[in-house]
Amino acid sequence: MFNKGKISSDLQLKKETLEAIGYVFDSISKKSGWTWSAQLNESMEHFSSESEAIQDAWNNAGERTQSVLSIPAETWDRMSSKEQKEMILEALAVD
Repeated sequence: MFNKGKISSDLQLKKETLEAIGYVFDSISKKSGWTWSAQLNESMEHFSSESEAIQDAWNNAGERTQSVLSIPAETWDRMSSKEQKEMILEALAVD
């Protein structure tokens, strides 16, 4: 159930981006799995791997960014990870 393996370089960049805007990833114990939290939100479930927690947090940040910047979901889905990163940093930057 619990996976503390290495994460891909793409997920590592996403994690660093999320941490820069205040997201925190945590695993209290092997039984509890991974969670994430942010200033205005937190994961609603525990994930069996850090990778799953990062991807869920990225999706959350993406949804928040789309809302703040009025970006249609179809447009967001066509953006590259780099473009999404720039939009997330712009919309959700912590002062």
